[in-house]
Amino acid sequence: MKKNYQRETRLYWLRVWLLFVSATAAHAQTTQTPIIQWQRLLGRSYGSSPYQPRVVRANSDGYAVLHRKVIRLDDSGNTIWETILPDPPEYPGYYTITTHIAAAPDGGFGVLAYNRFKWSLFRLNADGSIRWNKTFVESTETSTSATREFAGLICTADGGFLAAATMGYSRSSFGTELYKFDAAGNNTITSSVNIPAGNEPRTYSSVRQIVQMPDGTYTLVGRANGASSSPADWVVKLDSQLAVVWQKNKGGRGLDRVIVSPYDNTAVLAVGSATGTDTRSLMISANGDITDGVTLANRANFTTSFLVAGANPNSHTIVDVVSERQGDIRLQTVVGQTLSYQQKLGGSGTETVTDAVAGADGGFLVIGTTTSTDGDIQGKTNTDAEVWLVKVGPVSNNVYSVKSGNWNDPSVWSCNCVPAAWQNVTISDTHTVRLDATMPAAACLNLEIVGTFSMQGSSITINGASVTLDDTNVVTN
Repeated sequence: MKKNYQRETRLYWLRVWLLFVSATAAHAQTTQTPIIQWQRLLGRSYGSSPYQPRVVRANSDGYAVLHRKVIRLDDSGNTIWETILPDPPEYPGYYTITTHIAAAPDGGFGVLAYNRFKWSLFRLNADGSIRWNKTFVESTETSTSATREFAGLICTADGGFLAAATMGYSRSSFGTELYKFDAAGNNTITSSVNIPAGNEPRTYSSVRQIVQMPDGTYTLVGRANGASSSPADWVVKLDSQLAVVWQKNKGGRGLDRVIVSPYDNTAVLAVGSATGTDTRSLMISANGDITDGVTLANRANFTTSFLVAGANPNSHTIVDVVSERQGDIRLQTVVGQTLSYQQKLGGSGTETVTDAVAGADGGFLVIGTTTSTDGDIQGKTNTDAEVWLVKVGPVSNNVYSVKSGNWNDPSVWSCNCVPAAWQNVTISDTHTVRLDATMPAAACLNLEIVGTFSMQGSSITINGASVTLDDTNVVTN
């Protein structure tokens, strides 16, 4: 009798609690698929790196796109201005080719560019005018024994820039070089970063991306072989003067991209591939401890994966290309380390992705190439490869049931995902959603019960507060 009384009492308080949080839940039951808000075709593709188109979010509003020239866009994709970087007067007939772009704090940009003979760094003002242009190092075609190709450009906390390059030497050896510039464009630090190779005669260390940490240090990722003949994941911690603090190798086929972790700003997230047909993420702590994160199957081989920090402070999004049709762009949102929302973009042709950034509204801007004339692509009438810029809206916080079933069954929910702690959940009329001891504990921001919610020896965390029942209980609105 006492047990039944306790069960009924606890069930009463569960009803009270759920009714309380339901009062704060959103009633809208809208489609969960983030819509394509706008898209643009930017002309024919010029092939592989370093000609790949890039995109960066401006530090004022809107974006800047790099495709032979600098195209400044507002948040709706309308062109504000375009700037073509001048060809060097000392080398007539040799074009200036833009390769990387970084947003500056004042709304302007840094642009890395080269011609046949020299690499240069351009500083653009917020209106697209050129503030300065600094030529700082030889280009890739000036020597038969060495080549240089830049992998990235970032704006540093002091208003300057940092460029990262891979150097190719004779006998198939590769190394990494870094170039630090102050706000006036002076090259203040040049540093070589290579992994100790032991007795290996042909060393390989190649940078893919570098990020500055909040404490002023840097983390670099890429590929390196060390004493092994097979390039693998490479992570390097650098101090503020670009000296190596530590560096690590870990399996895989190399890391593609890195961001400061949304969950711990002393750590980073990195993505790469272990097999060539998967995309996996790594959590890398401040002292170099590396743990595996999520793994996504069906990645198209010989492609690159990207990372974007989400608008939700407890999420990030992986962008890659999947082996479906001839290749579609995949956006996989991860909350914590739990796969949440997935969307695919493309048509019946071949899509690639060359860059991705977060929008101010929590959505994403993705740039790549497409040969499709159907599906998500609009306005394209031929199957030539063209640069495709597509803005996707934010993932909705609102999730509702579309049928009865188990809480941890993605097909029960409108998002085709298991609800996350940051989402508002509605159990719709006529639906019964079950949560029992065989399932992981559930979580949501708010829970509205229009139909029936059955908890059977499990627990749910609602807006940070946990509710646990050890017997069969049914709550109906």
